[in-house]
Amino acid sequence: MKTLQEQYNQIKNGKGSKEIFLKEAKSKYPYLVRNAAGFEEASSALIGRNIISEGIYVTTGTNEKPDWFKLFDKNMNLIAEEDVKAVSNKVSKEVTDLQAPEKGYDYKSDKMLDNVSGEQFRQGYYTELTDEANADKTKQELINLVIKNLDSNPLYYVEDAQFGIKGIGYTEDAPALGKGKQVKDPGVGGGYGEATTKDFPDGEVGTGYLELNESTSIKLVNLLESTPLGEKPKRRKVRAQAKKETPDSKLAEIEKNAKIATLEMQIEALEEIIESKNERISMVTEDDNLAELIDKAKMKEMQKEIKLLEKKKANIEKIYEKMCGKAYKKVVTELNPENIKEEETISESKFQAGDMVRLKNDDGVGPKFAVISTRKMFASKLHAVRVTDENGKTSEYDETQLELAD
Repeated sequence: MKTLQEQYNQIKNGKGSKEIFLKEAKSKYPYLVRNAAGFEEASSALIGRNIISEGIYVTTGTNEKPDWFKLFDKNMNLIAEEDVKAVSNKVSKEVTDLQAPEKGYDYKSDKMLDNVSGEQFRQGYYTELTDEANADKTKQELINLVIKNLDSNPLYYVEDAQFGIKGIGYTEDAPALGKGKQVKDPGVGGGYGEATTKDFPDGEVGTGYLELNESTSIKLVNLLESTPLGEKPKRRKVRAQAKKETPDSKLAEIEKNAKIATLEMQIEALEEIIESKNERISMVTEDDNLAELIDKAKMKEMQKEIKLLEKKKANIEKIYEKMCGKAYKKVVTELNPENIKEEETISESKFQAGDMVRLKNDDGVGPKFAVISTRKMFASKLHAVRVTDENGKTSEYDETQLELAD
């Protein structure tokens, strides 16, 4: 089945059926084509909504689909030919004929009024007109005098008669004027450097840009092949100069260090509190006898309190990181191994697993207990001793409450 576009093209060529086209257009686009619409109205509505097109391509003038790649290559070849003509050193015959004095206008003669700079002529005419030495000259004589001066030097009235006054003008032959000589790099600290006898390279001083001749042609292809297109220039590293210390800066530094020390102390205090509460919770949960006696509501309240302390600690650490530029890291002091060994020896429990012990205050007549295990008590140098009696019931005492049984 042919599309509406194909049917429209055939109708334009005198081959298609308008009735079939209208029937299909009304069935597919009832909101665009009304039932009473004819062929012209229906096709105009569909063309207006870009559903169909006239089918004639502007580039080729036919209803055949053009070969865009072929057309592009053809146009590029035409552009290349025009470029060759533009940069050609040979002047065409038409141009030479127009430049010939006997056939056209003489563009090269600087002795003609229309070939000199209008601004320079205006300034020169004013200068010669106001000069008392030319008071007896006619208008044409003044014009001829100005053209003669501009013919000898196009900048005559800039260098020798600026502002309408003869004898003054722009010059580079004066102290501090002109390009001067190159200077050595002063190095660290800056300054003017030392003068040399070397002239500056061609181009504008400080930029190095050269003036382009009229015959010079720059191509984008050459730029792409010879330069790193899109690459950003490398920045020179500038050494940061040390700031001079002032009383205000010293006080500000002391205040900043004090705030940092305060934050560190707050973080360490919160860490100790959180660790203490976690150890108390773990001690209770590990002991079945104590777990039965603890109020679960208070246990949850303590766990909630720990979470709030951890959140507060995290906020202080963020402030610390923002102020110092780095995250907080706890400083761990390395201890001497001999001191550690000595400390461990001192803090070692005097009871071992399997020892038989009894309470100190039972006068030697109380029941005996067997030691199951020992552990160091929190925030204390003492040890907790876990024991069991002859019935299998376990209990825990600190080591000062017990003694070895006979």
